[in-house]
Amino acid sequence: MSGTPQKEYLQIFRSRVKEDIFHSITHHNQIWQPDPYDIESIHQESRECFERLLNRVSNCEQTDSGRIMLLLGESGAGKTHLMRAFRNYTHEKSLGYFAYMQMTSSISNYASYALHYTIDSLDKPYCAINGSTTGLMHLSNALIERRQIVSQHAIEQLRNGELNHDELSELISKITDAILNKEGEQFRHVDLDLIRVLLYLQHDEPAIHARVRKYLRCENMSEYDCKILGNLTPRVQEDAPDRLLQALAHLMMAINKGAFVICLDQLEDIHPAEDVEIKFRRAMETMTRLAEIPNVFVVIACLDDVYILLRNSLPQSQIDRIERDPDTITLCGERSKAEIREIISIRLEALYDSQGIYSSSGESIFPFQDETPTLLAGMKTRQIIDWCRQEREYSIRTGNLPRLPDKNRDTPPQTEESDKKIIQPLEQLWNDHLAYPHAVPENEDEMLQLLGRGIEHCAVEFNHSLKCSIVQRDDFLDIDIQNSAENIAYWSTIGLCQKPSQGGALARQINKLQTAASGRTAIAIRSIEFPANPKTQIAIQLGKFVADGGKKVLIPDADWRTMVAMESFRKQYAERSDFKSWLQKAQPLLSLPSIQQILDLEMTLKRSETSSVPENAQPPVPPALVNVQLLAPDTSQLKIGMTQGYQPSFYKVDISQFVRHAAFLGSSGSGKTTLALNIIEQLLLQGIPAILLDRKGDLCSYAKDEAWRSPVADPMRAQMRKDLRNKIEVVVYTPGVIEGQGRPLSIPIVPKGLENLSSGECDQLANHAAFSLGRIMGYKDHGQDKARIIILGKAISILGQLNKGRVLTIDHLLDFIDKDDPLLLNAIGRLDSKLSKKLVQDLQTLALGHGSLFSRSGELLNTENLFGHSNGKTQLSIINTSNLGNNDNVLFWVSQLLLDIGRFAAKSPSDKLQGVILLDEADLYLPAQSKPATKEPLENLLRRARSAGIGLMLATQSPGDLDYRSRDQISTWFIGCIKEKTALDKLKPMLSEAKTDVSSKLAHQSTGEFYAIHNGEVSSIKADLSLVQAEQVSAHEILKLAGKKKDNRISAFFQNVFTSS
Repeated sequence: MSGTPQKEYLQIFRSRVKEDIFHSITHHNQIWQPDPYDIESIHQESRECFERLLNRVSNCEQTDSGRIMLLLGESGAGKTHLMRAFRNYTHEKSLGYFAYMQMTSSISNYASYALHYTIDSLDKPYCAINGSTTGLMHLSNALIERRQIVSQHAIEQLRNGELNHDELSELISKITDAILNKEGEQFRHVDLDLIRVLLYLQHDEPAIHARVRKYLRCENMSEYDCKILGNLTPRVQEDAPDRLLQALAHLMMAINKGAFVICLDQLEDIHPAEDVEIKFRRAMETMTRLAEIPNVFVVIACLDDVYILLRNSLPQSQIDRIERDPDTITLCGERSKAEIREIISIRLEALYDSQGIYSSSGESIFPFQDETPTLLAGMKTRQIIDWCRQEREYSIRTGNLPRLPDKNRDTPPQTEESDKKIIQPLEQLWNDHLAYPHAVPENEDEMLQLLGRGIEHCAVEFNHSLKCSIVQRDDFLDIDIQNSAENIAYWSTIGLCQKPSQGGALARQINKLQTAASGRTAIAIRSIEFPANPKTQIAIQLGKFVADGGKKVLIPDADWRTMVAMESFRKQYAERSDFKSWLQKAQPLLSLPSIQQILDLEMTLKRSETSSVPENAQPPVPPALVNVQLLAPDTSQLKIGMTQGYQPSFYKVDISQFVRHAAFLGSSGSGKTTLALNIIEQLLLQGIPAILLDRKGDLCSYAKDEAWRSPVADPMRAQMRKDLRNKIEVVVYTPGVIEGQGRPLSIPIVPKGLENLSSGECDQLANHAAFSLGRIMGYKDHGQDKARIIILGKAISILGQLNKGRVLTIDHLLDFIDKDDPLLLNAIGRLDSKLSKKLVQDLQTLALGHGSLFSRSGELLNTENLFGHSNGKTQLSIINTSNLGNNDNVLFWVSQLLLDIGRFAAKSPSDKLQGVILLDEADLYLPAQSKPATKEPLENLLRRARSAGIGLMLATQSPGDLDYRSRDQISTWFIGCIKEKTALDKLKPMLSEAKTDVSSKLAHQSTGEFYAIHNGEVSSIKADLSLVQAEQVSAHEILKLAGKKKDNRISAFFQNVFTSS
């Protein structure tokens, strides 16, 4: 542990702070929220399978399998927890859309049920760390912001709220036509009306948004409802839900090759129902039918014993479809000693971090004794966490340290079965009840009253341990929350702020609310998103509102419907003896994120313990892009060697093959780098630029005159080498050098060009940049550190949008966060002073200790320049990283390079090869067992780069250390001599997909011999040598080679003038 005295840790442990850290059950409404206690090494096989399925969706050549994933396991094994991890992975990486639903027992139209929960799922924040933008809005934004197909003027017209309904309808029709005209082939399977209705979400009017959701749920709509949506015909036919689900899937695929993941959880809940086999078969028919769509895959989770009972009701063809595509995965519920230590330590670390005590060790489990994991080994996750909760409660109650597990005294908690007897019947009835239509009031006064009743109801769910007083005053709700001693722990005034931002209407509502609150916490609620554009005045005002102690809460349509549903459900079932117990365990309203934000329960509980009174509250000109497509016809082939066998022949590959990336694996001396350079040389001859990431210094040989003069016996190869030298311009960059040496290449603290990306791409790029900064500052990917990374990401995103074309420094970022800028507050809510203070301190330390990384000397990193052409020559850019220092510095710098290439790819689409990048020693950037700053940007680039015609080439002499989860993104593999058992074991899953088994032959290959694998076809080849032999270049010579600047005619002209004078 750190130098903090143990008594301080113990004092925090014995307090009531963060009582939820040892909460063992994942509830439905937690699926949409980040999981601070997720451990990626648990259920790793399932995660890797899911990630591969997800990656395959964007891989157009591999859509023939992998669309249903069956997860079986005992109760408490962590199935629902895994669903939450899957959802977060999908959305944090912007790979698609995740719909979650539990099995139902009574609804006859299963597609209707699935559609209801799909729209509910899409109505949740798409990625909570990026703000409140819902999945539906994310889909709508992606539709209209993609690749500048729709003019900025049209987008602003659509969003500014100034058009009447007829004008809006006409504009949406024009935009729809523009999308179809420019991308008709891609959108040929997309439902035209679905495009129109999603475009209506861009208009800032709650009434329109309410009608859009009715349409998407296939509910009955009045003539007036239809008129608001441009007279769209409602979908009320029996098969309409099924068709709309398919239409959503096709649209997701058309927009950005996004996956549509449908998760069917707790399948066992159907088992006690009548006609169980019919209902099970109906559900499976719906899911397997949807899974026929290439970008849909279904995740089914069930107790293993229940599934075995039900599977016999299915035809064999359907069983095969479910169980063998991929094979069924059975989750191991028992945890190992190491896993238990991690389960406990990550929770304790979050507990201590929340109180400003930072533990330097991630393995300490104090005040639990070190023998605890050994004694708990073999238990299920739920039992382990429940035991920890009981021991913390014991420690709070007695003041003693937690006891060691004693299996004679402490039978592992088995509360779930008794809970199920209470919860299951009502839980199932509630689940079904939610799926029916529930009309949300549109009148603002009625909405406030509904919210007030919902909050009053929460007191019952909280077992009346907090008393809630609600008074409606004009257009506001005053809420006072008292603890059991009748001390006020929280008071607030809630106002519904539904007006549009145009004309100052929303600003006036905010001002009126602040005046009415008068010392109480002012809470502005809204059923559609609050304005977030940092260039607007209302964004600044909302930020100041938060700075003054106010809160913004988005209550989505799904949450309003849940409040309405609870009222009718309570009338129907409140007299049941188990109703109150079910409410307190399930907490159907209290678990809604919007209600939790309003009540701020954690802070309220903390206050209720300690207080009886509430707290008062000049840009560079970008180079012209060269149309590389004209220089590189994709029909060309490259000869890279000879096939081996009875009849040797030339082995050729299409240039287009490298758009989908290549990997070169082999031990030291196998010739893998030589083969990669052979290919790159031929691409350079075709006019395709290349970037070489050089760690050892050998790739800098291309800049040495001597390397081009070594004897070549073959006249044809000698001529090729001469042609290559005449055709290319070699530029060596040396980032990290002191000013005046080599050729520095500086990186911006905020990625350039954010303002030109779609909102989703902007958030993702900013998050990657923040993660890289966090990594070099030593931040972990959970707890308070993750909260700081989120703040950093938002700051980077806002600064990037506000400062178009301006190079921003670390000082700009520091100042923006340190002064609690209103725009930052509007984006993330009030800053916790402990979080922001340490973040600022760490950024200051970073700037002082790693100044060379952010040096402004030299050229600014710019992919357009690296892929440059000048004087009719193709550029070979060699980036030597030896001056950056330790691996952490190298990883950070390379992560920024990958992000900039990703930015270039996002705005430069191409179906032909525009350039290639060689990453030697790729296992450093994409390791199997760790998560450096480069990993996510590289994984993202492997998925996205091919749409821009950028080929990645990964070479490694340590293939056992490389992460193969992204292998489906790499179409071509060259595998040389490999002898290590670990590496061979890692390669087996990939090699098993090839038509010829070569695993036993890899160790016997000599230098230059490779098995080339592409689309399952295997060829044994002897590779040609590269034209230039890569040999080690000294550090001093690299600096000299880098100092040779590109010829600049204007500079040379003036130099001659001054010399002659």
